[in-house]
Amino acid sequence: MDEKYLKSVESIDSIIDTNYNILCGEAGEARDWELYKFLFHPDGRLIRYEKALTDGVLRPQFLSCDEYINTTGEWLNTGRKTAFYENEVHKEVHAFGNIAQVFSTYQSFNSKEEMDNNKPYTRGINSFQLLYDQDRWWILNLFWARETEELPIPEKFLR
Repeated sequence: MDEKYLKSVESIDSIIDTNYNILCGEAGEARDWELYKFLFHPDGRLIRYEKALTDGVLRPQFLSCDEYINTTGEWLNTGRKTAFYENEVHKEVHAFGNIAQVFSTYQSFNSKEEMDNNKPYTRGINSFQLLYDQDRWWILNLFWARETEELPIPEKFLR
């Protein structure tokens, strides 16, 4: 186990906070993808629930951590013309033994100034399925959906 990353996976809060922190940065700023991969179980998946670019149909899109890094990660590193910042506004944790389900409401910003002024360009919910194994937490699945006019975030997830 990589000792330098253990603090990032010692608790539910630390693994989720690390997930958000890695993704944030200025346009062209490299993210720590080695640490990001460390958060995920080797069989872990990222699942976005968005409209497909090919036909505009809303459907889940399943990615391995490497696939996510090679597509979205590369876009965050070099493809965005603006910064990307995201923060958590609400979290609900349900845990039993070595498993946890976390609903984490997020909001995304194109700059630190937007974040400081609480003016997100989008919001959504990240659903984390976590496993505690080998003296650490792992992300098994990170499944998210953005808020839309047709699918507003319920008030109970914005408290």
